[in-house]
Amino acid sequence: MFEFIHYSSLLVSCVSIFFAFYIMYFSSKNGKVYGYLLSFLFFITSWWMFFYFLWMGEKNLSTSQVLLRFTMIGAIFTYPPLLHFVFKFINKRSNIILYIAYISSAIFAYFDLFTNYFLGVPKSKMIYFSWPDAGGVIFYLYTLTWIAVVVYSFLLLYNFEKKSTGLVRSQAKFIILGLLISYISGGFNFLPWYNIDILPIFNILISVYVFAFTYAIIKYRFMDIRLIIKRSAVFATLVIIITVIYALLAYIISNYFQNLIGTQSVLLNGVITAVLVALGFEPLKTWLSRATDRYLFKAEYNPQEVVAEFSEKLTSTLDLSVITEFLADRLGGIFKAKFVSLFLLDEEKKQYYKMVDYGKVAAEMAAIDKKLFDKIFKYLHSINKEREIIVNEELKKSNETLQNSTLKLLTDTLDKYEVNLIVPLYHGDKLIGILFLGDKKSGDVYSAQDLRILDIVSGQSAVAIQNAQLFEEQKHFTEHLKKEVDRATKELKVANIQLKKLDQAKSEFISIASHQLRTPLTAIKGYISMMQQGDFGRLSGKLIQPLDRVYKSTERIIHLVEDLLNISRIESGRMQYEFAPVNIEEMISDVYDELKQQAANKGLKFEFIKPTKKIPELLLDKGKIREVIMNLTDNAVKYTPSGSVILRLEPDDNSVRFSVKDTGRGIAPDEMPQLFQKFSRARGVQLENVEGTGLGLYIAKQVMLEHDGKIWAESEGKGKGSTFIIEFKIKNTKLSAKQSYKNS
Repeated sequence: MFEFIHYSSLLVSCVSIFFAFYIMYFSSKNGKVYGYLLSFLFFITSWWMFFYFLWMGEKNLSTSQVLLRFTMIGAIFTYPPLLHFVFKFINKRSNIILYIAYISSAIFAYFDLFTNYFLGVPKSKMIYFSWPDAGGVIFYLYTLTWIAVVVYSFLLLYNFEKKSTGLVRSQAKFIILGLLISYISGGFNFLPWYNIDILPIFNILISVYVFAFTYAIIKYRFMDIRLIIKRSAVFATLVIIITVIYALLAYIISNYFQNLIGTQSVLLNGVITAVLVALGFEPLKTWLSRATDRYLFKAEYNPQEVVAEFSEKLTSTLDLSVITEFLADRLGGIFKAKFVSLFLLDEEKKQYYKMVDYGKVAAEMAAIDKKLFDKIFKYLHSINKEREIIVNEELKKSNETLQNSTLKLLTDTLDKYEVNLIVPLYHGDKLIGILFLGDKKSGDVYSAQDLRILDIVSGQSAVAIQNAQLFEEQKHFTEHLKKEVDRATKELKVANIQLKKLDQAKSEFISIASHQLRTPLTAIKGYISMMQQGDFGRLSGKLIQPLDRVYKSTERIIHLVEDLLNISRIESGRMQYEFAPVNIEEMISDVYDELKQQAANKGLKFEFIKPTKKIPELLLDKGKIREVIMNLTDNAVKYTPSGSVILRLEPDDNSVRFSVKDTGRGIAPDEMPQLFQKFSRARGVQLENVEGTGLGLYIAKQVMLEHDGKIWAESEGKGKGSTFIIEFKIKNTKLSAKQSYKNS
């Protein structure tokens, strides 16, 4: 125990002096006065612990007394800079109490160095060679003063923390935590002076305030204070339990071997005990962490459930008011915000208008200056941060260095309306709205998890709002058209003809646009391929990966264009089919071979179970059916994180059935009816793969209908995998008749 206390004091001294210089360097860059005070406080702590280390190791009585006097100088001067730092941190003006703290410490230091009224007669105590009793009234006054100043500092910080919000409140929490742990731990050093035989074994914890204060001053976004407490609780409990278990195991095993072989083996006992403790460490740690979460720190919300809820709600309606009210109300409820305001851009009037409010919003916040926010987002765009969530207090801290007039105007505006966060709503490259969130009702800061959730939800919301606005425009147009038709029934026929022309023009436009897109995209893809193959010279290492990404993105766009073309052809009845006898087993084998490596890269079991007897050739459009099989198989591989994907081909009376069975995410019963509709995707699937369009299964169904075949899906529910099945007739008289007619 002597060595532990002895060397822990040296460790605290080294840590304190390191952070003293670090804080001094940090303060010299931003001019924070309390940073210099904190640096001085760390220096005093380092002084105290360094001479404490020297004093404990000294065995000469006279030298020990000199070192003890220097040790007490450090202890005496710990409380005035602490109080001064607290005053500066909470913006409290210096008063008589602060002056008394400095003057009293100087007086106590004088009595310590130059009189015998502070330190009593030295004598051996517990593990210490020389530890005097309290010297009398002067030492009693010093003890009371030290306790009073520390308690007063704590009360000031506690009251300040209750009134503060956001980042400042998080800083105060860290400082309070460090103050409580460290000064209570250091306070154990008073006990031996009053002949209370309790060793100051917690001196090592004095360094906690050094870390806590430093972290609070320097960092902009802080860890959740509950996380700190949780980890500390888990770690402390873990140490205690393992210590007890180790001692019990060592005792039991020692007695067991002594009874068994008549002697003890320290090495054997230690090895067996260490192995048993090591095996139980991780399960014990996991259990403690879960117990702490369950009984002490229940999460306010589940991130996955929140994302799923927003995904489901935002895709289930096209009513703009329902979407925006849900957005504001749920965000306000989830984050316990004082208010949430949503402003949308009116493109015709070139201004933002308030769409919905949640909570108590400042009365003046009826509209926002579009010119101001255009200027702000233009500046943010110049530094590639226009899509990031803006945190008011972080922006203020950043602007202390930047001194940007635009950012200053923004922070002043946000302070005026008591706004904490700005969440931009982008649809593509277009800013369609802005969310404003006030402080949390609890005064806590928005955590990194909160910002991640807002980032995801803002993207989903922007798409939903844009779709709803387009729907509203279409709805208003339809209502206007209906009134016109009711008013002038004679024009109904003309209007219908015109609408048909517009619909036909739409389809033709999609077809023409898709054709026009496909040509340059194919050229782009070709040129990139030539560049990758070195036809234009050897590429530098930096260009290989970006070109590969461009190539893959071009392929995805080409597939999308092809899907749009197919939709246009299907709806206009211009889809051409070339039916011919096809060996379907060979076709599936080709698809299997093509996707085998992709499945292997994901660690999936990928298998094609072939039929036991030969299947006759089927009358099919080979290209389109291959696309259907590729789509179903590729989806299974793509959305199966682990497990297996099994392809099976088997005859059944007068039909042939092909199935793709996976162990992936599964399909909920309520999702089945929409599965083969246009632009339909399962809930939450966009979190796994953002590239899908929701057209593949729709096209597959239309292709199977033209083949007089069937397509359907089976699943036991979410997380239980799914099976997609297509079925063809072996003798298809309908297709044979079509083919005969075409050939004739």
